[in-house]
Amino acid sequence: MLRWLLPLCVAVWMAATPAAQARDARSADWLRTVRDTPLWSGSDAASVQFTLLPLGSFLQPRAGSDTGRLLVYYPGDGGSRQAGLAWVAGQDVAPSGPPPWIVSSELDGDNAAPVSDDESVPQRTLPVAPPPVTAAEVAVVDDASGLLLYGANPHAREAPASTTKIATAVVTLEHAADLDQPVRVSVDGLKMAATDGSSIMGLSPGQHVTLETLLDGLLLPSGNDAAEQLAISVGESRASFVDWMNALATDELGLRDTHFVNPSGLDADGHYSSAYDLAQLARRAMREDVFREIVATPEIRAEGFVLVGHNPLIGVYPGADGVKTGTTDDAGKVLVGSAMRNGRRVYVVVMHSDDIQTDTAALLDWAWQEFSWS
Repeated sequence: MLRWLLPLCVAVWMAATPAAQARDARSADWLRTVRDTPLWSGSDAASVQFTLLPLGSFLQPRAGSDTGRLLVYYPGDGGSRQAGLAWVAGQDVAPSGPPPWIVSSELDGDNAAPVSDDESVPQRTLPVAPPPVTAAEVAVVDDASGLLLYGANPHAREAPASTTKIATAVVTLEHAADLDQPVRVSVDGLKMAATDGSSIMGLSPGQHVTLETLLDGLLLPSGNDAAEQLAISVGESRASFVDWMNALATDELGLRDTHFVNPSGLDADGHYSSAYDLAQLARRAMREDVFREIVATPEIRAEGFVLVGHNPLIGVYPGADGVKTGTTDDAGKVLVGSAMRNGRRVYVVVMHSDDIQTDTAALLDWAWQEFSWS
């Protein structure tokens, strides 16, 4: 029973979409297969079958034929099936709305944002399906415009882990009068590591360390001790510093899915962000010269500390220049990645990823292939 019920349900769903009102499949913007569908090399019986598309695959119509086959563009599946032109039987497809990876885009999907004529925005080339990734939440964001180019659960509120420290660094840079100012350390990093497993830069009470070195220790080895010390030293109090972090997210950036309760990113009730919001935080942070220089550096030696970064993209992925990793029990593995190509920067955020390096690199590769900038 299920073998015929599933195609029937898909066909009914597609018929309910606005695009399905088209009488001729060739006039639709998108088609979707209503059954497992062969892709053919030509329109006649002598053609060769390329592959078999599963039920529900998206296609763009290009032309028809007297044989009943349609010339279509297949955007690929991001994996073994590559994008390209082929032929399908007309009875195997029906008009449909666009794929979810286009619907989610603020560039040209259902959520497309208005842009001015003088605003530089990327242009989609031939649509190519994004690669399959292990991350449950994804955001691919253009730096210049801030537009979401692709998202998978991009606004889901999740534990952000140490990517929280992006906000901690921005607030420090906004409120610290002099980064060369030495502060007396009151935080015990070794005790923190023993108590809750914190990542640390290695602070000990009684040391004197500059704010700039604390920023290095915050962003490279992801020191929770550095985060707590900055909050104490820069804020009127730790609570006021966290209030500034929330003001940055809500008042300055207008982020709707972010709230902080600590400066380090340790799991806590009410401490959350989203893939989209983290990309926007990164956009703000990368406007700061000091921040941008630190996160692009694999290692910094300062005031007796050897501070090594955790970002697996730096020095490995071409053009990678940031930004921050994070790992906790609730967050899993998180990476806010940034890379430049031909003078353009793209951010990729992956959350709850099994492989942050592979996921992020694949999405960056896709972005360079999928979009062009004038």
